Amino acid sequence: MKRPLTIKRYLVNFSIFVLIAAYCLHTSSCANTSGAPTGGPKDSIPPVIIAAIPDTNSRNVPTVKTQIVLTFNEYVQLKEANKNIFLSPPQQKAPKTKIKGKSVVITFPEDLDSNRTYALNFGSSLADNNEGNPIENYVYSFSTGNTLDSMLISGTILDNETLLPVKGVSVALYEQPTDSCMMNSLPSAISRSDDWGYFCVRNLKPVPYAIYAFKDEIANHKYDSGTEMVGFLDSMETPTTVMHPGLPQMGMYSMKDTVECLARPSEYTIYMFKERTTLQYITNYKMFSKRGAYIKFNSQDAIIEKFEIEGVDNDKILKQFNQTNDSLVFWMNTNIKERDTLTLNIRYHKTDTLGKNVPTDEVLKLTPPIEKEEDKKPQKDKDGRTIRKDLLEFTLKADPKFIEQDGYVFEFKEPLIEARFDTISLVSSTPKGVKNQEKFTVIQDSMNICRYTLKPETPFVVGNDYILKIPEKVFMDVNNFTNDSLENKIILPTSDNASSMTLEMSNVNARYIVELVSEKRDKVYRKFIITNDCVLLFPYLDKGKYSVRITEDKNSNELLDPGSILDKRQPEMVRLYTLPDGETVITIEERTDLIQSIDVRELFNPGKKGSEEK
Repeated sequence: MKRPLTIKRYLVNFSIFVLIAAYCLHTSSCANTSGAPTGGPKDSIPPVIIAAIPDTNSRNVPTVKTQIVLTFNEYVQLKEANKNIFLSPPQQKAPKTKIKGKSVVITFPEDLDSNRTYALNFGSSLADNNEGNPIENYVYSFSTGNTLDSMLISGTILDNETLLPVKGVSVALYEQPTDSCMMNSLPSAISRSDDWGYFCVRNLKPVPYAIYAFKDEIANHKYDSGTEMVGFLDSMETPTTVMHPGLPQMGMYSMKDTVECLARPSEYTIYMFKERTTLQYITNYKMFSKRGAYIKFNSQDAIIEKFEIEGVDNDKILKQFNQTNDSLVFWMNTNIKERDTLTLNIRYHKTDTLGKNVPTDEVLKLTPPIEKEEDKKPQKDKDGRTIRKDLLEFTLKADPKFIEQDGYVFEFKEPLIEARFDTISLVSSTPKGVKNQEKFTVIQDSMNICRYTLKPETPFVVGNDYILKIPEKVFMDVNNFTNDSLENKIILPTSDNASSMTLEMSNVNARYIVELVSEKRDKVYRKFIITNDCVLLFPYLDKGKYSVRITEDKNSNELLDPGSILDKRQPEMVRLYTLPDGETVITIEERTDLIQSIDVRELFNPGKKGSEEK
């Protein structure tokens, strides 16, 4: 009885085997009909050049109908060729490129110069066709003469204000410079800064060059004054480095390789700034409230001879220029009739067709803003109570960590016509409950009539709490809006709960602005202005990363003044304090008292090429 069952099981197993074998043969056959099988590791290797015609570094290359063919080991693509590929020295017309099979063909719309060394820079334009793996910063060199120039200059481009690297800046070299060569002439050699602000200008002669850098926004290889960032070196520089294989300046690095990119030698640092334009005219004007408006000028230091608003007495107009005198905000401190427009008659110094600033009359029509429908509805506060329409809202800044230096800062949207600060009370209380009525002073900001600072006459005491009480209707602005009552309580932090940093400033021979900023340099925690050797304390610091930024202030305007190309004047300098290991970021742990010594003269030595710019 068991034998038939065994034969049946055998037949079933054999049938399953046949079906599996047939399926495998079928799938194997299908896989082989469509090329390479899918799967496996992702291709991360950039294309490789296997042939170049003419060969790289060739001499006596024809100057007419020149053609370069680069052949790769795989199919490639060109990314933004018009933007990334450029010739050094440049021509009026950019090189033309096309893909032919696994090759890239380059031609030149203009004849090349004789006896000239050229460097064809591809930037990040070359990449494989499948995964887009780029060949970073490949440069093809050749000469139309008997010799091949073989010197190079390297450096770093930094924003003068932030000290961060600037990408895509054209670095232009001139053999026989004039005062305006960067505006009117094509350079003798050119390169561009990469993601790290690094540049390397190749195939140079061993002769002096004037070196400029500009953000070539319209790709004409010339500096357009007033619209583009610019920088320059003070003196002519002669290349001293000879090109040879394996030189780190010439390496093709991945921009993601931070260590390798930062390790490249940098001979010079160029600081970028934007020149002040001299063309003066009104660029914009607008009413931002029923009684407030602004006018913006194209250039700083606007000169106004007449300013009249029809129907408004001149003594009822409150005006406030910004720090650079290129923006004017004004308010009408009077009840004005409801009307569609206000007419402003202004006479100011405007640039004419000859480039001279001459008194010019203009009539500006100002339209009050239209109130939105949702703003007409009664507004509710967080407790559901209706907010009165004539409520004067303002901000009060009182950070316990910075109040010793900053005080209480009041900021109003529009100017006050009444401010009874004498009705405000400031009461301090010790940990034992001893209270004291503090006397204080109030100063209106000279550059902002809507800002006031209140400081007690007696210094703040760590551990005390302070209660500031502001009664109702103490303030009234130009709209006749008044404030609600407000109470603010702060407790100064104790030194046991925070860290601090002390800076010992030496060799201070001018006026400087010293700031403690965040790691990204986008936030200022504390600021000091110094004119001589001193010790600066930065208390109540949280655990974190900081930098110390020091700015020249030669003319005591607390502004970072730009340079001038034609006047050969560099911008006011900004530097970051650098630790002995070359880092500009200071890590502060909890409950730490850090002391740093800064030699300001050494930091600002113009000839220094130290690591504070990294």
